[in-house]
Amino acid sequence: MKNYNLRLTLLILSMVFVFTSCKQDTKKEAIENLEKQTTREVEKGKRPTVNVKEHDKLTSPVLIEVNSQGMWMASEGVLGFVELVDEKGHELARGILTTNENWMTNDPVTFSTELTFNVENNKKGTLIVHKDPGSGDGAETGETLSFKIPVNF
Repeated sequence: MKNYNLRLTLLILSMVFVFTSCKQDTKKEAIENLEKQTTREVEKGKRPTVNVKEHDKLTSPVLIEVNSQGMWMASEGVLGFVELVDEKGHELARGILTTNENWMTNDPVTFSTELTFNVENNKKGTLIVHKDPGSGDGAETGETLSFKIPVNF
């Protein structure tokens, strides 16, 4: 009976480990796949709106909200990702823009992520918003786009 309970416990722990590992890898792979794509800077008038304005002072943690405005389409509930870099270009934080709203619409949808970071001696940085090009071939795949917002700490 003890052997059976031990085997059952080990089996359950193994399954929990496998499922949590897969989930983390999927998020990491999604970011890596987005980074591999060639990125084009978006013109100021053709951007989604962001709750962070140029030269806003950011403190950790910060909630970043991006409203697609119907301009950028989501893929599987993900609009893209944001990264926060310091003056030297070193990454301070990164997050995937997701939503709990109905993202399968041409209407505006708000996507968000929370960034936790340590600014150390940095006074300025840049928030970079990246669009997820989607998956598939041809017309299904969108263009990889990004834009930068200078920020203060």
